[in-house]
Amino acid sequence: MIERNLPLKNVPRRLSSFAADGESRSVPKYELLKRALLDYISELPPEREFLPYEKELAGEFGVSRCTVTKALEKLRRGGYIETSKKSGSRIIRRSLPKPEEYREPMQNIAFLFANNEESTARTTDFRWQLLDETERYFAADGVRTVAYNLRENDWQAWRDPETLAASLEQRGIRFAAFRPGEDRKFSWRPHLEVLCKHNIKVVLLLQDCAELTIFSPLLLPGIDYLLVNNQESLLRTLQKQFAGFDRIFYLSNEAAAWWAEPRAKICRDFCEERRIPFEHLHSLYLRLWDDDCRRQLPDIDEACTTRFLETAPVGERIACFCANDYSANSFITRLKQNGVNPDSYEIIGFDNRPEFRSLNLSTFDFDAPAQARALFECCEEFRRAPDAVLRRTRGIMTYARFIDRRSEPIS
Repeated sequence: MIERNLPLKNVPRRLSSFAADGESRSVPKYELLKRALLDYISELPPEREFLPYEKELAGEFGVSRCTVTKALEKLRRGGYIETSKKSGSRIIRRSLPKPEEYREPMQNIAFLFANNEESTARTTDFRWQLLDETERYFAADGVRTVAYNLRENDWQAWRDPETLAASLEQRGIRFAAFRPGEDRKFSWRPHLEVLCKHNIKVVLLLQDCAELTIFSPLLLPGIDYLLVNNQESLLRTLQKQFAGFDRIFYLSNEAAAWWAEPRAKICRDFCEERRIPFEHLHSLYLRLWDDDCRRQLPDIDEACTTRFLETAPVGERIACFCANDYSANSFITRLKQNGVNPDSYEIIGFDNRPEFRSLNLSTFDFDAPAQARALFECCEEFRRAPDAVLRRTRGIMTYARFIDRRSEPIS
């Protein structure tokens, strides 16, 4: 039986006593509770391994369970505890931070991205989803995220790199996450050079390993990058979920070729290794949006659908991986137009776009919460040792996650 560390006899119950001289009264309760628990942990004997449960801590300090949860999360991020549902919070580090480990104060960070679309609806763009997650993650640490949308119709305001750098400095921003755009009219390198000159730490956000090659010229000394490994996630999903299928297709249009080709190759190699018939079907239909009618148009053409129906034997277990959720939705529409029930096949999209979730479409998600956590850890490192971090470039990787919405998943 685990012996819990109660009571907390040597810890003052008034959290206000853990506010430093001159600190604002606005210091969150969870931050004060974290400091109190650090003080408590540092004086525990080695045989005491566990903190009290959340309910007991809430009662001891007269705070809510939510406050306790946030304080324990900060201890976990700092490497002081590890948690499990069964055992609770186990202490893995007891010493208080050394003076050089204290972080540089930071009130604001920046989230820069180049969105060439007029729309800024947060619910329909994974860049805005990542921004939302970043805001939530940093807000728990008292840091505000300032968004700069450098889309084409706003570009004149930020064409001068010094203007952008001055705006960041005016807000006290020294850390910025940047999602570059693919529009070749704009050269991002001069802007990054100026931000580096002003000692602003920049992390490039790349949605795929293929983008690392495209944007590698932007990786100046001192600029980190955070990318999503979709290929490994796709391979793991194939191995776990689709090894028993009779036939696998990959569907994409020419507009998606630059990221679809490496994913299709993963599927092809997987099928060749297991002698599963595979075909990559290319559609020539490129337009996703009709600006005149303001409606979405299918992006998988009839010829591609006809080719699929000609080569997909009836009665076989067939999986259809699509370049994105648009393609998957378009393919489903085309099948219905041909009098074919889409439920006869396993159709998998990519991007987890909210407008298609009502289809119960299995898909891959860029996992914005995982990216936000990685971005937070990168910022924490910069806050502890800004000079050292500004002198080096580091790559950080997260993984896409497969969202299985099938009613009867294959075991």
